[in-house]
Amino acid sequence: MKLNPVYDPKTLNQSKVYMIEGTRYKYLRIDGSRKNIKYVFSPLPSQKKTKEISLNETRLSIRCQEIQGMTYEPSKEQTAVQMGLL
Repeated sequence: MKLNPVYDPKTLNQSKVYMIEGTRYKYLRIDGSRKNIKYVFSPLPSQKKTKEISLNETRLSIRCQEIQGMTYEPSKEQTAVQMGLL
């Protein structure tokens, strides 16, 4: 498993998997204002941690690493349930 540091937040992608402090996460969204931008991540279903985390740009470059070659795609069943709720 090769890890690549994330120095530029523009490279974040919702289909890629990221390692943050030993846990695998998927990228969700950007929160906050222009001066206080936070990058929000959610742990993958098979991980022990269950809460979303948010990192500012400095912490992102220190803690976040992209797992090269690993992608995340939600299961079709999960997508169907989400569509049913709408």
